[in-house]
Amino acid sequence: MAKSASLSSKGIRHKLFTAVCLMSVIPILVCLNFAFPSLFISFLSKTSFKFIILIMISISLLGFVLIKQIIEHIIRMAREVKSIAEGDTDKYIEIKSEDEIGQLGSAINQLTSRIKENLNELEDYGSKTAQINIDIQKRVVTMSGLLQISSLITKGAKLDDILHLCVEKLKSVADSSAAFILFLDSNGKMVMRAQAGLNVECGASLAESDECVSRVFQGGALTVIDAKNFNASCLKLLSLLNIKNLLCLPIYLAHKPAAIAGVGNNIPDFIYKRDDQELLDIFGKQMAIAIESDWLTAKVEGLEIKDMLTGLYNERYVRHHLDEEIKRAIIYQRPCGFVLARIQNFTSYQKLYGQVASEAIFKKIASSLSASFSGIEKVGRFADYDFAVILPEKNKRQAQKTAEELQKNVETLFQDEPVKDKRLGISIAVVENPLDGVDSNELISIARNLLNSK
Repeated sequence: MAKSASLSSKGIRHKLFTAVCLMSVIPILVCLNFAFPSLFISFLSKTSFKFIILIMISISLLGFVLIKQIIEHIIRMAREVKSIAEGDTDKYIEIKSEDEIGQLGSAINQLTSRIKENLNELEDYGSKTAQINIDIQKRVVTMSGLLQISSLITKGAKLDDILHLCVEKLKSVADSSAAFILFLDSNGKMVMRAQAGLNVECGASLAESDECVSRVFQGGALTVIDAKNFNASCLKLLSLLNIKNLLCLPIYLAHKPAAIAGVGNNIPDFIYKRDDQELLDIFGKQMAIAIESDWLTAKVEGLEIKDMLTGLYNERYVRHHLDEEIKRAIIYQRPCGFVLARIQNFTSYQKLYGQVASEAIFKKIASSLSASFSGIEKVGRFADYDFAVILPEKNKRQAQKTAEELQKNVETLFQDEPVKDKRLGISIAVVENPLDGVDSNELISIARNLLNSK
């Protein structure tokens, strides 16, 4: 009842109407009294004029106060809304009445609350988007690394170069502080072939027979050691690597254990994600391809007998054939000469004229040496800038004569060169079995010492 009679529960229209009545109706009646005194004479005779004036002023003041309250509410509301519009979403408008202004304040509070919730959701989305962007960036970096590794494999780069690149790229996977690849050698020992972020060399302390190593190989899949997964058999490996969390996998060559690749860190309560495991698996496949490619290349090179650049026999074949000729010479008590030749000042020539010109010169000299023989003699490339000639049935004196002829032939090739640096020649060293050695290693060693002393 009291609430329904109170003006605070009334609308602005009712309040304004009341205020206008209080501030205007009484003054109007007074003005009419002065204009038409005969109408109110009987009333004035009964009531004091001063008392009427006092009542009129009081009622007018009440109307003014009512208007002032309405205006103050509107001004306060405008100030609060302005503050909210400037970004203060924690602002709450205090509701002091139940009129339209109070309803407006309540509506603004609801809108502010929704805006705040939406802003919080946007912040969450922003955080999630930032994390997604980071993950995408990591994937891009990873894919770039995989492409680099594939490029090196395709180009036939050295295995150690490929493995070092692999561990550098692996270090960016799964918040890792360390990455490594351990190779299993012929003695069953684990050798640290490449690592990044590790200050230890644990290869000498690990063997295939160790429980931690055999468990990785026998599992045939990823081994995960983190806050969620733990295995006491891997404590030795964790201790040697000085890490708390480990993600590793075995690499096989021809269905036999060959290496272990892995990453690790020391982050407390860390758990490896599924994506981390998939990335390591992809890197593991790339490393397996590189290792297998290197193994197959070595096998192919072992079958080859010719040098790709010159077309001469390669060093492996020369050594093997020299051994065979020495054995034959010993059985039949016949001499076997061996000549080792080296291009003079070839390193300087290479620096001056470049790799392409140097290879052309090398091929030219090789062709000259090869053309000098058509019988049982064998001419081969030996090391980077050396040539070797096996001379069966020739003693040291005969081999020396043949070597001097080879020198003259090479000098003839370049005698018309106008630039002195291009007039190349060869240095020679001549040895004979059995005078200078009883096997190929002894003959080659003595011949090299003779060349180095010239």
